[in-house]
Amino acid sequence: MAPLSLIIGICMLSLVSGAAAYWGDARDAAVHQELDRAITPQPRNEHLTRLSALRALQDPRLEPLLASLLDASDPAIQIHALLGLADLQSDRRLDLERVLNTSAAARESIIVLGVKDGRLTPADMRTLLGTESLAATTQLMLFASLLEINEPITPDQIAAVEVEPTTTAAATRAALLARLGREESIEAMALQLRTHPKDPAIQNACFAALEQSRQLPSAGAARLAWACLKSDTGLGLRRYAMLMLLETQAEGIMDAFANELNRSTRRRHQVDLALLLMMTGSTPPDAALQILRGDELLSRMTDASIALGDDPTSASGALERLIDIGHRRTISWVLDTSAEWPDSLATPLLERILDLAIAGGLKSAMAGNGVLAASSLLQRAPERFRTRLSTTDDDGVEQQLLLLAMLQEPVPDLVDTVASIRRIGIAPPDVLALLVLARDQDAITPADVATLQLIATGSTASEALRTQAAWLAVRHTGVVDDVMASLLRPSR
Repeated sequence: MAPLSLIIGICMLSLVSGAAAYWGDARDAAVHQELDRAITPQPRNEHLTRLSALRALQDPRLEPLLASLLDASDPAIQIHALLGLADLQSDRRLDLERVLNTSAAARESIIVLGVKDGRLTPADMRTLLGTESLAATTQLMLFASLLEINEPITPDQIAAVEVEPTTTAAATRAALLARLGREESIEAMALQLRTHPKDPAIQNACFAALEQSRQLPSAGAARLAWACLKSDTGLGLRRYAMLMLLETQAEGIMDAFANELNRSTRRRHQVDLALLLMMTGSTPPDAALQILRGDELLSRMTDASIALGDDPTSASGALERLIDIGHRRTISWVLDTSAEWPDSLATPLLERILDLAIAGGLKSAMAGNGVLAASSLLQRAPERFRTRLSTTDDDGVEQQLLLLAMLQEPVPDLVDTVASIRRIGIAPPDVLALLVLARDQDAITPADVATLQLIATGSTASEALRTQAAWLAVRHTGVVDDVMASLLRPSR
């Protein structure tokens, strides 16, 4: 899925009118220039936004161009090329040989992205660990990923990673060693925190250790979390420690939660704590209820937390009432967490968020969440998505949000529904519908090609949309080979 900043940029789409032109006139050069801007470093790094837009098309015809970009001097361009090539594979895995052959600067970043997005196999990760010059943080991330899938890793392998003392890398290594039964390092961290609770470097190290330990918990990490919670350290660190202890329902954590809530005088801090309850499906202690029930938002958050803890499949009513308040942070949490919920719970909640965004309009703060909700709905309930798209008002807010969601990746099964949308000009909904059709259909009319050229070169559309329109115009005029030859960089 494209970054939220790209989605919001597309939401602000506006176009100017102009005369149509067919391939073969002066607009050819302008279309070519739009594509060249996607692969050539630009001011404010706009070329990276354009590359993201090209990647989102997932067009196999782009493979030669992406392969040629592996030799670009800009590491960020190399990273986009590797990700784009991976997106063209059915499993979206990174090509390990290409990863190994890229520049050192790009290699570290692409490994991190590959691990986070599941684009590397266990065998790939072990091969990478055997290479030289990997940063300590990258090595530890690879080891942690292998441990998470129960691959055999020894404490000596972790201990052999060279780190600087009192750094986040040292903290991550301590957390991994504690997972494997060696707790000396993490115990030393707890002692340092008790001695110097205000030291920023120590706080950052504790954050790193707890962050790693949420994925790979240990008894030593739990003791570090209690040390954080009981020390006069930063508020954020205490909150994170509480989250970890609530997730494991550690003995005494509810009393600690009540104490923390009672000492919180700012409403934002109270909302933070109520969010921790929701994130862990925890039932609050009686000592916290007076505060939690004294505010409508906090009360609905509490109801949702209790419902999720009792039976997540029956929590829809409490979550719908919470969504209806329109609190952005809780809605963002629902969007993120809904991926873990069954369709029966997630689908109606996604639709409710989408409805809120529709009511708010494209310029509201909810618009981005509306696109994310629509994108998730498209993945989880495509027929329901189809029904909404086919029955919504033409040129309305809902139609635009749904089409924006469809632009995130190909959806050929819905081409017939998009084709039925009435297009009479170059208003934003017409442009979005045309881009979806041009991406997912084998052929479009010459008039539509002309409109794509106009979007690419004669409009105020976002950089992302202009780039997509330019490529699709090239593709549908049958001159891919000619344009590709002029764009190609020397490939490996």
